[in-house]
Formats: sequence, structure tokens, C-alpha cells
Amino acid sequence: MAIPPPMPHPNEDPDHIAARASKQTFTEAANTARGSNASDLQVAEQINTLYDTHVQEIAAAYERLITRRRARLEYLESLVPVGPDVAEGTSQADRSVLLKGFREEYGKAMEATLPRRAAMLADAERFDDDTLRRGVLTAAMDLGDQALIKQWSAQHLDVADHLTEVYELRSMLGGRHFNNLWDSQDFRPLPAPVEVTDLPRIQVADEAARRARQEQAQRDRHIRSVAA
Repeated sequence: MAIPPPMPHPNEDPDHIAARASKQTFTEAANTARGSNASDLQVAEQINTLYDTHVQEIAAAYERLITRRRARLEYLESLVPVGPDVAEGTSQADRSVLLKGFREEYGKAMEATLPRRAAMLADAERFDDDTLRRGVLTAAMDLGDQALIKQWSAQHLDVADHLTEVYELRSMLGGRHFNNLWDSQDFRPLPAPVEVTDLPRIQVADEAARRARQEQAQRDRHIRSVAA
């Protein structure tokens, strides 16, 4: 499986760019429709279709962006051994033993002071105790002990600024990051044009005009038949 790449700046992000392009494309196509010789109804229906496409494109681009952010965050979080290490297919008996061991180490780490938690992690690395390592790092993550996570990441991971990127992605997904301002701007569809909001009225008026023409044609035929 390919490693999800880091998120680029919004000005270089393909989905931000796609959302902006959708707005420009819709605006140009709508203006072209307005300049045609088509009827009001045909123009309104064409613009309505164009607008539906624009809204769908914006929604799809945003969904792709969120999916990429989540994938990158899940990848980064997977690099730090947190949670119990229970492989798929583990028997229920072995699973219970592994979970019990993890919970014990996690509970100790949750109650430990910062220096003690750091010492516990040092012991885990010294003796390659994965259960202790996972318990301490999970507690550190839950308690927001960024210093300990950052220290471990710097020693064991090749990803630069791992913890910073994790917290930024969490903030983005939670709507608390500066980049969410770009999201709000780029992934909000253009306001519905008047042709879209007026389409029901135009359809009713067109149908009324069609019926009026039919009735007039019937009267004209009746007059001609009487005159004959």
C-alpha cells in the first residue's frame, strides 16, 4: 500500500485547485448560456444542470480532501505503537492475556509523573518491552504529553516533525486549523444564480403559455371550421 503523502499547501493541493476550477468553469458556462438565443426556460434549465454539476464537484473535491487527510493521519499514527498489539486471528485466551498486560502498563503510565513516564519508556526501549512501550506511548498520547511523543518519534521515525503534523491534521479534521479558512472559501459552492431559484416560476409560466397557445389554436380551428 502506498504511503499517503503529506498534505500540500492549499494553493498547491489538487482538490483545492479542482474546487476553484469548478467555480470558474460554472461561471463561464453560465455566462455562455445567458448569451445564447435559447428561451428563458432552456437557459434556466441549462444553468440549473450546470449548477448541480458544480455543487457535486465541490462536494466530491472536499470529500477527497478529507479522505486524504484521514489517510495521512492514520498512517502517521500507525508509526507510533499505541494501543494493544493484538494480531488478527489471536485466540480469545491469548487476547485476554495481551489486553490485561497492556491495561496494566497503560494504567501505571497514566498515573505516573512526567519524569516517571519518561523513565518507563526508557526501560521499554532498553529491554524491548513492546507491551510497556505501547502502554506508555498510549498514555502519553491520551494525556497530551507531546514532549515524550516527540522524543520517541525523533529517535525512531524518519518522518520529520511527525508529532507536529499529527496535531495539525487532527486540528484540520476538527475544524480548528488555519487551513480550515481555505476550506471554507474553496469548498463552499457559489451562490445559486437567479436562473436556478427562478426555475420553478419559469417552468410554471412556460407551461401556462404553452396551454394558452394550445387553447388559442383550438379556438382558431373552431372558427375556421364554422366559417367553412
